[in-house]
Amino acid sequence: MSQVRSVRVVTSPIAVRIADVHGRLVNISATGALMQVNQSLAPERECPIFLSVDWEPVTFRGRVIRSAAVPVHLQGATWRRQEYAIAFAFTAIPPKAQEALKTLCGDAFDKCE
Repeated sequence: MSQVRSVRVVTSPIAVRIADVHGRLVNISATGALMQVNQSLAPERECPIFLSVDWEPVTFRGRVIRSAAVPVHLQGATWRRQEYAIAFAFTAIPPKAQEALKTLCGDAFDKCE
């Protein structure tokens, strides 16, 4: 059985910070985001998310839904760096963050898949 969820929008690699963990945005929707960061976060953890959009940094609150290791292959390198894909559900979206979210999602903001 499939669940209805907000359409995700792939973004440029916008800088993010989840508590004290730095990374980048992979995709975003009206209800959550997928981010790639340099350390794992425990599922169900709720924390602030700082998103560095061009016009002004915005803050959300989110809950970790899933955290999975993803290897990063660097061209020409003999070693690999480990990063983590963190799926978040937004739990609090202040008005300023809501406007940034609408801008990032564009026409997909109100759509479901």
